[in-house]
Amino acid sequence: MVQNRSKVQNRVRPTPAIVRKAIFDILRDVEDKIFIDLYAGKGFVGVEALKRGANEVIFVEKDPVLCIFIKNSLQKKKLSDKARVYNMDAVSFLQDSSHEYDIIFADPPYESGELEKIFKIFENKNLIKEGGVLILQHYKNESLREKLKGLKIHKCYRYGDTFLTVYRRSE
Repeated sequence: MVQNRSKVQNRVRPTPAIVRKAIFDILRDVEDKIFIDLYAGKGFVGVEALKRGANEVIFVEKDPVLCIFIKNSLQKKKLSDKARVYNMDAVSFLQDSSHEYDIIFADPPYESGELEKIFKIFENKNLIKEGGVLILQHYKNESLREKLKGLKIHKCYRYGDTFLTVYRRSE
C-alpha cells in the first residue's frame, strides 16, 4: 500500500496552494454552480469548489488509483452527495458531453499536447454556459488560442512557471 501511494505521488503534480487560492479568487463565487475538474489528480481543486458551495463537482481523472483517492477523500469530508467521479480521459469526457457547464477547470500535464486536443473540442462544441468560465492551468511556454468558439481570453495570471488563463463566453 505504501508503495502504491508513493507511485501516485510521483505521477501527480498537485496544484500548489497559492494557485488553488488564486483560482477561487478569480472565480469569486462558485455557489450553486456546476464545476468540472478535468485532469483532477487528487481532486484538491474540485474539493475546494465543493467547500465553497458549488452545487455539483464532476471530477474527471483517467488514473483509477487517483479516482479511488478522490472518492475516499469525498467520503471522509462528507461531500460525496454533490460529486461525481469519472475514471476516464478528459478529452473523451469533453467529446462525449452534451451539457453546458458553469465552470470548467483543466490542468493537463504540462507540454503534453492535451491543450491542443481541448482546443479542438471547444472549436466544435459549446460546453460553457452563458456567463461561464474555462480556466486552463498551463506551463509558461505553452501557446494558447486567443479565441475558441464562443470563448475568448479574458485574463492571464502568472505564478512562477505556472499560468492560469481565463476564457469567458463572448456572446
